[in-house]
Amino acid sequence: MQTLKYRFLQTLRDHGNMFWGLLYPIILASFFYIAFGDLGKDTWTEIPVALVAEEGETPAALPSVEELDPTEMQGYWQQEPSALFASFIDAMDGELITVSRMTEEEALDALAAEGVEGIFFADGGDGNPALTVGKSGIRETVLSMLLDAYIKNAAMYREIDTEHPERIEEAVGVMREDVSHIREVSLGGKTYETVLEYFFACIAMMCFFGCFTGQKLGEESAANVSACAARRSISPEHKSRAVLADLLVGITVQFVSAIVFLLFLQYVLRISLGGNFFGMAFICLLGAMVGVSLGMVVGGARISAGAKTTILVGLPLFLCFLAGLMFGEMKVIIERNVPLFNRINPAALISDALYYLNIYNDPAALRLRLILLFAFAAVMTLLAFLSLRRTRYESI
Repeated sequence: MQTLKYRFLQTLRDHGNMFWGLLYPIILASFFYIAFGDLGKDTWTEIPVALVAEEGETPAALPSVEELDPTEMQGYWQQEPSALFASFIDAMDGELITVSRMTEEEALDALAAEGVEGIFFADGGDGNPALTVGKSGIRETVLSMLLDAYIKNAAMYREIDTEHPERIEEAVGVMREDVSHIREVSLGGKTYETVLEYFFACIAMMCFFGCFTGQKLGEESAANVSACAARRSISPEHKSRAVLADLLVGITVQFVSAIVFLLFLQYVLRISLGGNFFGMAFICLLGAMVGVSLGMVVGGARISAGAKTTILVGLPLFLCFLAGLMFGEMKVIIERNVPLFNRINPAALISDALYYLNIYNDPAALRLRLILLFAFAAVMTLLAFLSLRRTRYESI
């Protein structure tokens, strides 16, 4: 316990390594936050829109499909298309959009004054509804996707209702189930997608930067590298116990730094990474094991100080670059062309594990990433322990 205590204090007093292991990722994440603007703020929910429809196209005249009994479904999609769309938009009021019924002139004036983000026309002139927007952006894209999805689904259900009316109840049931699933996995209508990949890659980099702490601990276990290690080598303490203490201290310090970093992202920058904090903490623990162990292996190696610095700066940054730290689409490009590399890149494994844990619900993909990451962490930790515990010197 005394060894753990003093090694822990020594590690915390190494301000240079603490800067790279904690403060630098915080600074980088802050710049990401500034660059990405209103990340984490509501941008999809309650988008104000105008609906231009005929007077008779009201929700009282035609209920939404979710309000129908099974016995009323047949023939529903054969009714007036503009009335169907108007009932659909009215049913979405408060879910994704805020709907205001207006005349065409009122709607155009509201769009010009930025009072609404878009105008839905129940009858676009060709038998299908239409959308008019004033600019290009996330909200306008969401409105366009909403319209496209409605047109495709309405055409499909109309065909089923005409050719196989006995199957319409089953088809509508599938639609309701899909809508339910979408609402369950939605992240509160916030803009994530590729933007969050930068922060996931930043977390991976933060874990990897434990290699600087590991390097210092590794050098202080190699008597031919530092005077501190030479004094430790002649102490009565068993070498294996000393190396194990160094590993525990390094991993603990980097893991606690990762927890602080996660809390900073969630409670200072207000970035909602997801609801599974303990899952993210476990992934960071595995990442800290990889980073610290890598640093200890390189730190105890018999190579020049310049070569060690080159390896421990260049390798993590290169792997994090491939995981999307500098260019968010890089990991996608590699996945399309060399998917195997993403399975052997620990930084990509950390980023992917966070993605599948918080964003895309795929237990099989998450399980594979965790197994591979755990294997990397176990191998690197064992390698660091074995490479340092039995080192002997003829002279120092």
